[in-house]
Amino acid sequence: MKAIILASGIGKRLQPLTNDIPKSLIKIKEKTLIERQIDSFRKCNIEDIVITTGHCEEKIRSFLQNRYKEINFSFVFNPQYDTTNNIYSLWLTKEHVTDDIILIHGDLVFDEKLLKKIIKEKEKNLALVNKKMQAPKKDFKAVIEDKKIKKIGVNYFQENAYLSQPLYKFSKNDFLIWLDEIDEEIKKGKLNNYAEDAFNNISDKIILKPLYFDKELCMEIDTKEDLEEAKKKIK
Repeated sequence: MKAIILASGIGKRLQPLTNDIPKSLIKIKEKTLIERQIDSFRKCNIEDIVITTGHCEEKIRSFLQNRYKEINFSFVFNPQYDTTNNIYSLWLTKEHVTDDIILIHGDLVFDEKLLKKIIKEKEKNLALVNKKMQAPKKDFKAVIEDKKIKKIGVNYFQENAYLSQPLYKFSKNDFLIWLDEIDEEIKKGKLNNYAEDAFNNISDKIILKPLYFDKELCMEIDTKEDLEEAKKKIK
């Protein structure tokens, strides 16, 4: 199994904290966001990690190569990081998809129990979903139909839409189907979409199941308010 971390963004809503560093190098309790992720991967015996970079890419590359000598990192630079969304960054990783995939966003803070659980589950494609927590407007929601995820996006507010966090597990074959659809979207010039928008086009071809959680910590750090909330929860 291989991990892909999407860490190309500018982190505009966290400025000035992200003026000179990528968002993934922001610290919570003396540990950067990406350290927390990689330490969790190591505990799950995942040491082949692809990281998309953009803003201050040399800093994240240098930090990780010095910090983790034993990890097999592949860095994929998005030269259009300041004008594209994660669909383009994920598209650039295609040649590195040689195994089943754990995909996460580089600003996600999560309890490593969730990572262990999603890996151990028999279902080949899974996404984290919280049915009990009110989903913030800015966060992804998953639309559940017949026990499957049919849509993922920010602007779903119907009764069967629940908070979804960007920690996914995919089989190699299904992930490549998703990437093929992303390729079609890129050809149409849709570089500012979410990668999840492309998934929505083909959700009838890929069976993506929800993995429900409620008590474990799992949240994206988009704003200073998110950062302060995460600090309190980790404390």
